Amino acid sequence: MDRHGNRQKHLNPNPIQRALLDKFHHKITALIQQTGVTCLLDAGCGEGFVLKQLQEADPSPAKMIGGDFSGDALLWGRAHLKHNAPLAQFDLHHLPFPANSFPLVICLEVLEHLPDSRVGLRELARVSAEYVLVSVPHEPFFRGANFLRGKHFRAWGNDPEHFHNYSGRSFRRMAGQVVDIVWHGYAFPWQIALCRKRN
Repeated sequence: MDRHGNRQKHLNPNPIQRALLDKFHHKITALIQQTGVTCLLDAGCGEGFVLKQLQEADPSPAKMIGGDFSGDALLWGRAHLKHNAPLAQFDLHHLPFPANSFPLVICLEVLEHLPDSRVGLRELARVSAEYVLVSVPHEPFFRGANFLRGKHFRAWGNDPEHFHNYSGRSFRRMAGQVVDIVWHGYAFPWQIALCRKRN
């Protein structure tokens, strides 16, 4: 298994990490249910851990589509996770869907990996008909938690795959340039924003 990345994060047996992920998934599920949508796109779904979690929720959106840049992640998820959501390989900068295709587009723990997060967020908003739900690590707490447990120690806890380290304020400022933020909050060590597309 990789020493970092989505799969490692979700399969790590550490009970503290499991509890933090469960809290994060619970908050994401509650926000999605709050929107009342019956269809969503999970852009940057990785192996599909969140899709699986949502399908186990009651109630859950009736139709979910997932996609990721990594074909290996999609293949692993299809082989190991029990969910029936259609999956597609795509680049988040150029989503293969018309404008206003989904009432809700979610993108969790992805924007910090893009050289320009706003470019990705604009594309998420383009294919959304109403809502965009995004999350990124909450800094400096995410890096601090990594450092204290000896992860990425030489980089002071900074994940080598991250281009950005967003504080709550800097994340709201970045996202607010593209979408209207309805709610912003935290599920340590992550931050989440439920947003509306601008017309």
